[in-house]
Order: sequence, then C-alpha cells, then structure tokens
Amino acid sequence: MAIVPIQAVSAVTQATSAGGAKPTAGFADMLGKAISQLQGVSDTANAKVNAMATGQNADIADVMIALQNESLSMSLATEVRNKAVEAYQEVSRMQM
Repeated sequence: MAIVPIQAVSAVTQATSAGGAKPTAGFADMLGKAISQLQGVSDTANAKVNAMATGQNADIADVMIALQNESLSMSLATEVRNKAVEAYQEVSRMQM
C-alpha cells in the first residue's frame, strides 16, 4: 500500500486561489479512494493466502507480511472511523 504524501499548505492555497476554483477532490472522493485501497490490500492478502493454501509456489514470509499489512490497514481504518464518529457526536452535542 503506497502512502500518499500530504500536500503542502502553499499547494492547497494556490489551488483554491487560482480563479476561485474548488479543489478537485472532496472528502467523499478521498474516502472512496481510501476504501478502495483498503479493499486492494485485503484482496492481495486473500490472494496470497489462497495461493499458499492451494499449494502454489508462495513464500510464507510474503504471506505473513501481506496478512500483517492487512491487519494494520484494518486497524487504522477502524481508528479513523472511531475518531470520525466521536467528532460527529461532539458536534451534535454542541448547542446552537
């Protein structure tokens, strides 16, 4: 799974100040891409486990690394979800 670098503040400022155009990717697009990447990591791990289970030439180290990568990715996604739910609950408790 490739880690995408965070855009610099100047790049974001330039993108939004150039003719008042909105950024090309919104939160929903970013969330969709993250879920797609998570699904890709899971599919890769499943493919390696299936290859090993069917007796194909699969290195046990590669299989274990893929499973750990999937486990860490799922843990990260779960924690991000938990923080988003906490933030939503905090906003909903605010009095107007």
